[in-house]
Amino acid sequence: METIGNKYVVECTSGGEYYAYLLNHEQCCAFGETAEEAIENLEEAAEEFFSEINSVFYIEDIA
Repeated sequence: METIGNKYVVECTSGGEYYAYLLNHEQCCAFGETAEEAIENLEEAAEEFFSEINSVFYIEDIA
């Protein structure tokens, strides 16, 4: 397990792939064939994740 910048963790799976997740939001995660690919996929997933959260709170603020 490697913690990077207190933002996310990258782990190697038993199958040789990599798994990355945000430290503050472990449900936001991604896989990749390399650590770099897992991080890139995590960045995309995090963008979608936080966009979805923002839209939910925005809708609640309007209602």
